[in-house]
Amino acid sequence: MKKLLGLVIALVLVGFYAQGAGAVGFNERARSYVGWEEYYLGYSPVNESTWMVVKWSKDWNFPFGEDSPEGAWIAVHFTWYTNDISVGFFGHEEGPLVYWGDPDTIPDAKYRVEEYSKVMILNNPGKHIEKGAFPANNLGFPFPDDAYVVHWSVEVYNATTGELLFEFTLVPSSS
Repeated sequence: MKKLLGLVIALVLVGFYAQGAGAVGFNERARSYVGWEEYYLGYSPVNESTWMVVKWSKDWNFPFGEDSPEGAWIAVHFTWYTNDISVGFFGHEEGPLVYWGDPDTIPDAKYRVEEYSKVMILNNPGKHIEKGAFPANNLGFPFPDDAYVVHWSVEVYNATTGELLFEFTLVPSSS
């Protein structure tokens, strides 16, 4: 399932890059967002430091899923650069985050971090909780009580060589 999720995310990313600069921003018809974190969430620890690709199901009530039906979902892919992965959540804090400013370049940084997550509306979350899912509102965003993080993984790469240094799955994919 993890490989399938990775393939889907890769295909979405290739599609966005193939569309060029016109694909940046919100695309309501495609139910997607491509761009900087602060333009989506309204803030970021460091502006133009975290790139996001977001996709949501047609029945997901944007932005956080309030009153969405069972099975509605949102998937997010974050990319950021850092010089210290031991600070904060794999370096995603103001101090170690590296200003990026241009998604077509690689900034002067030690590490590139890729984070993949999926949040889903679940009326009966028991089997997902057994696999590690947890309430999405624990992330500090206004998700409804029936929204759960059903997948969350982080990959850390050498920013210069692109070599995968390690990966960590916080919540195995359960859907």
